Amino acid sequence: MENFSIILCFAIMLLIFISHSVLIIIFLTKRKEVINEYEKILSLKDWYEKISEEASRSYIMESVEKRGNELINQLNLLNTKLVKIQEHHKNLQERQQKLHDSLLEEHKLLNQYFENYS
Repeated sequence: MENFSIILCFAIMLLIFISHSVLIIIFLTKRKEVINEYEKILSLKDWYEKISEEASRSYIMESVEKRGNELINQLNLLNTKLVKIQEHHKNLQERQQKLHDSLLEEHKLLNQYFENYS
């Protein structure tokens, strides 16, 4: 019965470790998508800045400026999301490291238990 509960505990810890690893992979994928969108918006921002400098008519400048402000707002929003994702990713890595350390400690305790038992 004790062996079963120890094995069950180890299995639960392993499942938690695997789920955190999967979450980290998902967040890395989402982070790449956000970075790609961020780069697209940066190129559009550059385009906006060039157009606004070269435009001579006020109505063109106003429409370009409006679009540029929208892009800048999107860029700021993406930047905020990227920072949040990076913070969450860092937290997940820290939690994963804690779980890994805990699993190592559990493994060490199991080894000690079986050495003492035999």
